[in-house]
Amino acid sequence: MKLVSYRAEGERAKARRIGVILDGERVADLRAGYARKLKAEGDLQAEEIAALRIPGDASALLAAGPAAMAAARDAAAWLAERREREPDARGLDDEPLFLAFADVHLFAPLAPSKVIAAGRNYKAHHEEMSSSPMPFVLPTTWLKGPSAIAGPRDDIVRPRACQKMDYETEMAFVIAKKCKNVPEARAMEVVAGYTAASDITARDVGQMERKEGNRLFGKSFDGFCPMGPCFVTAEDIKDPNDLAIRTRVNGDLRQDGNTGDMIWKIPEIIAYISQMELLPGDVVLTGTPSGVASGSGDNSKQLKPGDVLESEVEGIGCMINRIVEDPLPPSWDWERPGKFANT
Repeated sequence: MKLVSYRAEGERAKARRIGVILDGERVADLRAGYARKLKAEGDLQAEEIAALRIPGDASALLAAGPAAMAAARDAAAWLAERREREPDARGLDDEPLFLAFADVHLFAPLAPSKVIAAGRNYKAHHEEMSSSPMPFVLPTTWLKGPSAIAGPRDDIVRPRACQKMDYETEMAFVIAKKCKNVPEARAMEVVAGYTAASDITARDVGQMERKEGNRLFGKSFDGFCPMGPCFVTAEDIKDPNDLAIRTRVNGDLRQDGNTGDMIWKIPEIIAYISQMELLPGDVVLTGTPSGVASGSGDNSKQLKPGDVLESEVEGIGCMINRIVEDPLPPSWDWERPGKFANT
């Protein structure tokens, strides 16, 4: 299944529905479809059961357990069959069961408790960015804050502190169930599926932070992790180690890689990061191939307001995000002198 979190045109801004993509062009409302299916089967509590079984995003769906995922699959199968016979079908509240993919507002498909990012995971990307020796002893990892998550069509704000804003398109995997200390041999048992993400990076802010021993805002300003357009369940990705990754800026192809070039594979990453408890719906980025703006040495390739960023992972889809200037003045003077500069 390819699942999205969305709202229909005219619905309140915070309304969220979970949908399944049919034929790449239609979004079908899973909860409304499941309620109608149950009602047709004679269940007098159809709407209440559907509301309990099928929440508004894939992280909550995974957290609800196997029964919720089974309900989602039943609903998806019923909706696919119904669309053939009744393309204008409506739910029990008279909501449309099927909408054009292009006509819905997409949220990030998941609302994870945490996002973990793995870096320096493609040899060519490491070489374009660093002269440090390989191989590495540990996967390079960090956390991105929940406020960094953005939708696949949302604008991305360039903070005023940042003049070197870079892109990194990545395949991400999604944790299926609560787990800890998962050995490599069983790691794929805890992978629910995959999504695409962009690890947006403020290179200049990150460099300043590292001089102080920090790693906070360079990767985690608000909106620095657009995600989507969908969450693809594991059975629909034949081989996560053979997916094309591409980035375009204003139509110019910047990155063109393949997940087969990852240094640390998914089981190794899971064995390392699961020393921390992982929860259903947690998202793990797996690194980016070469071709980032900072690797080119050409500062004109850094993202700037007005740019259109396309981040694509084969089998998952393409995000399209516009870069905009921050409308708010910064609360911190990034050029202030050191605290003990004159002592």
